[in-house]
Amino acid sequence: MPGAEPSQKPDSSLPDGTTRHVLTPRPPFRGYVIAAVLSLAGAALIVIAAAQGWANGWIALFAVLLALGIALGLTATWSMIRMRLYVDLDASGYRIHGAGQDRSGRWADVTRAALTESRSRLTLYHGQVGRTHIVRPGVGDPREMDELAADVARRLDADRGYSQQH
Repeated sequence: MPGAEPSQKPDSSLPDGTTRHVLTPRPPFRGYVIAAVLSLAGAALIVIAAAQGWANGWIALFAVLLALGIALGLTATWSMIRMRLYVDLDASGYRIHGAGQDRSGRWADVTRAALTESRSRLTLYHGQVGRTHIVRPGVGDPREMDELAADVARRLDADRGYSQQH
């Protein structure tokens, strides 16, 4: 997707051997279009009302329309940034943080990993009962989940001493 940041980011603040996957929602295009329409309509109506000498009440109403458009655009941007989910993987385990959560676990405790058919959720199984769900935020890019699942599989294999034969 154009403009999307890569899901695996080299981060100098991370310890060696750690990869960070950034799961991002798709930009809220509909919200941006509505915000633009409200803002442009509000601004245009303010200019028309002022030029035609309309009552100040109309100008205030159109200013509210302009402010609502700007507020919607800022809220859409803020929500997209806040919905990012960071998944850090290293040789010993994982850490999931962002979007209001902070969870971690060890590869030794993970008995299985499964990606849903829609590629919207990766589940890490911890025995018969425990589950850790990594859910793609919003309607993000499924390729991000594919890359994360492949990296998790490599980490699990390495933890168990499996190797890839070439």
